[in-house]
Amino acid sequence: MLPEPSSLLEARGLVREFDLPGRGLFGPRKFLTAVSDVSFAIRRGEILGLVGESGSGKTTIGRMVMRLLDPTRGQVFFDGFDLTALKGRQLRQQRRRFQMVFQDPYASLNPRMRVGEIVGEPLLIHDLAHSPAERRERVARLFERVGLSSHDLDRYPREFSGGGRQRVGIARAIACSPDLLVADEPIASLDLSIGAQIINLFASLNETERMSILFISHDLSVVRYLSDRVVVLYRGRAVESGPTPEVLTNPAHPYTRLLVGRDQAVPVEPRNGESVSSGLCPFLSRCPDALPVCREVAPEHFVNDGGGRDVVCHLAARQVLWTPSSSSPSIQGIV
Repeated sequence: MLPEPSSLLEARGLVREFDLPGRGLFGPRKFLTAVSDVSFAIRRGEILGLVGESGSGKTTIGRMVMRLLDPTRGQVFFDGFDLTALKGRQLRQQRRRFQMVFQDPYASLNPRMRVGEIVGEPLLIHDLAHSPAERRERVARLFERVGLSSHDLDRYPREFSGGGRQRVGIARAIACSPDLLVADEPIASLDLSIGAQIINLFASLNETERMSILFISHDLSVVRYLSDRVVVLYRGRAVESGPTPEVLTNPAHPYTRLLVGRDQAVPVEPRNGESVSSGLCPFLSRCPDALPVCREVAPEHFVNDGGGRDVVCHLAARQVLWTPSSSSPSIQGIV
């Protein structure tokens, strides 16, 4: 099946398994399923929020989209190209069009390089500047774009605050004018005032340059403010998705309701992979409203054609007029 023409990026049936220690020479493989059959799409110029508590698989999905991790199964399409099938020069040619802003703004920067060199490196790798002087001039403009001064080019990362380092990381990410930014908890280590400035910077990039953004966060208030649509993850599975105002104002899945109704993230269960590998609802052991059918049959993806919503829950499907999705359920629900 070909990717949707209106979508810049589509993830289809992503699965990522990590091997666990303790396997004998001839014993069975032991693994943890960090992501299980997750699909979503991002339209051009759109911000998609990816939310869930710690351990839900958000960062793993972001790294698979970036091809920093290969999926165990599934595909990632970017502007019609199957990224999971690209290698070498073909992947490098496409990589300049999608970039990542990492959670830790210090660990992601080389402490031995001046920040001007760090931000100019993508221009050098992709041959986007004809001379060192042109490259430095472009880096200076990028610094001004993200709220830094051109006088900062010769400083080292250690000379910046956390917010300043994150701005350097964003400048590096947008140096090649990418079509897509993957932002992995970009304000998690920043204080509120600096975090608000970074969020406004993302909003500005989306508005003025029409960059699509995959915004990964556990902070629902930020996702509500910034994103057009949202995908809610629980233990590696997408349990609900749709337009952000509708999902966060009127959540259909019991887990989404639990997230929205609390100021802080819900405590995480030990991840032994049992409920994920069983095929039943991963939220079953914590759900206060579980039905008998929930312990017997895995829930389908149910879609509400009028609102563009997708929910994976027997209870929600009975309470509202939802219809089963026929194929590619997660994509149908949010594209």
